[in-house]
Amino acid sequence: MTAEGPMSTEESTTAEGARTLVLLETIFCDYESDPEILGNYFSRFELTVTSLSRQEVPEGVTFRTTIYLSTDKGEWGDRVRALVARAQEAASPRVEIRIHDYTHPEIGYPEGDPTRVDWAKNPSKHSPYREQLFESAHGDVDLASLDRLLRVTIDDDDIWLPWHVKNLAEVAGRAREDARVSWEGVLALGLLDVNLGYTGEDGVTLETLALERTLTGDKYYVIDKPAELETLWPYSPWSIPEVMDLNQKRRLEQRGIGLYAVRNYVPSFVYMRWGQNLSIQRKDGLIIRTLGRTPVASPAALLDLTPDEVPHVDAELWFGILRGRLSVEARRNGTTVDVFTSFDDVASPDSEVCYYLMQGAEKVGMIPYSRRGRVMFRNVPPGVKVRAYHKRGGKVVERIDSRLV
Repeated sequence: MTAEGPMSTEESTTAEGARTLVLLETIFCDYESDPEILGNYFSRFELTVTSLSRQEVPEGVTFRTTIYLSTDKGEWGDRVRALVARAQEAASPRVEIRIHDYTHPEIGYPEGDPTRVDWAKNPSKHSPYREQLFESAHGDVDLASLDRLLRVTIDDDDIWLPWHVKNLAEVAGRAREDARVSWEGVLALGLLDVNLGYTGEDGVTLETLALERTLTGDKYYVIDKPAELETLWPYSPWSIPEVMDLNQKRRLEQRGIGLYAVRNYVPSFVYMRWGQNLSIQRKDGLIIRTLGRTPVASPAALLDLTPDEVPHVDAELWFGILRGRLSVEARRNGTTVDVFTSFDDVASPDSEVCYYLMQGAEKVGMIPYSRRGRVMFRNVPPGVKVRAYHKRGGKVVERIDSRLV
């Protein structure tokens, strides 16, 4: 893949009068070549693209989708083109859906880890390929005409309900007005209230949840005055973490980005669970709160839902950061093992943590409950791991093991 230069400030494709551009990127089956899998994903991608074409875009905003399509897709590439043509014809004037062709490198992607599904199947979502795609596809965007650029992405089997673009634009505007959002530069926002769509023989069960993670399709960059930035390379939406905790907040601040989680809006992203997805089916371990369940006749009928039909919290928008979960790292120095944890970040006033030194299934050492996030074991035999227990309000809420040292 080659880049054709930076985004231009001379030619404009934004709708007349629009000062905010919501720029969505997605990839159809990136490095996948199995005809059966391509067929399955195309049937889902049809609904994805239809959902994008039905976005209700508010005044002052334009919405552009760029679909990255590799040149090896054969008949499925032709079908994607026909699908996009139909979707564009049905879309409102403020919605633009484009295809950007690219070719995989002849040598493949040798720097990736072939044992990881995300690298094996979606290498173009990783740096530097995602940045190269972005620049080669968006040289016609008139950055100087924009007050705000929102960069977002979606997987090729998920959907947006018709008010999602409106949500993204309104939340970005409210973030700039909210006293809790003190960061003045580029923002990375992660929406936590989400819909999970479980397909079955009787249609779709729509679970509306508040999660501890933000998902692809619900996380995006807010870039004000984008023409004033030297480059947009650092702001690929695929680079935004799912975890919205203090550790990630500090990490992004080192890159000049403010990270904030968001709650209390009408959820408009649907994370579709079709049966044999690459990722874990359910998100039960990440649920903060279940907002409701809604039976829907079919996947296509999801697009007919109205905001009144989707459970939500009727409260003021919340911006903040989550405590996150306990992490533990053990480092050996001879017979001494130092233990480092994220306890100080995740602890509440009634939190305590204790540490077991485990050799196989046997406990060979212990440091009792305290509020110490860093401890040390001495005279430690080889082949052990540290197990930490986090107690909150007298109840164990987490158990986490380190790697063997």
